[in-house]
Amino acid sequence: MEQEQRRYRLAGFCMLLFIAGQTFQEAATRFWIPPAKGPDQELLTHLLAVDRVRALLILISILLLVIPYIVIARRYWPTTPIAAASGLIAVIGFVGFEFTARSIDFFVVGQHWASAFRSSNSPQEKTIIVHRYVLWSDMVRGMYFELLLSYLLGSSAFLYATLRDNDRWSRLASLAFALNALRLIGRIASTFAHQVWLDSLNNSAYFPAVFAINCLLAMWLFHLGRRKDIFT
Repeated sequence: MEQEQRRYRLAGFCMLLFIAGQTFQEAATRFWIPPAKGPDQELLTHLLAVDRVRALLILISILLLVIPYIVIARRYWPTTPIAAASGLIAVIGFVGFEFTARSIDFFVVGQHWASAFRSSNSPQEKTIIVHRYVLWSDMVRGMYFELLLSYLLGSSAFLYATLRDNDRWSRLASLAFALNALRLIGRIASTFAHQVWLDSLNNSAYFPAVFAINCLLAMWLFHLGRRKDIFT
């Protein structure tokens, strides 16, 4: 029993680290990182110390998201095994896509391309580097369809599992997964279905929505970590 409680508390702590990473990113982009006016300035932004810290924190916190979802899938495996397995596979897919994109952005774009662009004295070489960066940005935009779809499927599967949970505290998780599914549908519609009227809403609501959703999940996980009658 105590071992299960420790798992829930670990999962809640990992969720808090993810929230902390998102909060630092919001603060950094709002107050410390100047807005870029073109791809060349975007590339040079990668060289700022605060942006490197932001990118590294997001990279680590994204990877740590696997732990809470393994714990959640383990909880619902006895009652809804298909939903638990499907949700975990989908979320691991999301983490894999996100971690891959951000790893390349941090280690290749930030540490090599940006440095080469700053140190180069050749206009032609600078143009090639910027073109490479723009091409990579377009590729990431395409990758985000699979990324968002994976997260949507995972959230939908865990929504189904939590709705079948008789514990009233699981409504926190159900609300979080429902809100996340709606958020992801909005982002997919805005980015890939040309619903441009959603752009401003998605941009302004991104951090508040992510913060609220993951706080709900963290509260739920810490509650499970305190209970004496949890099941696995």
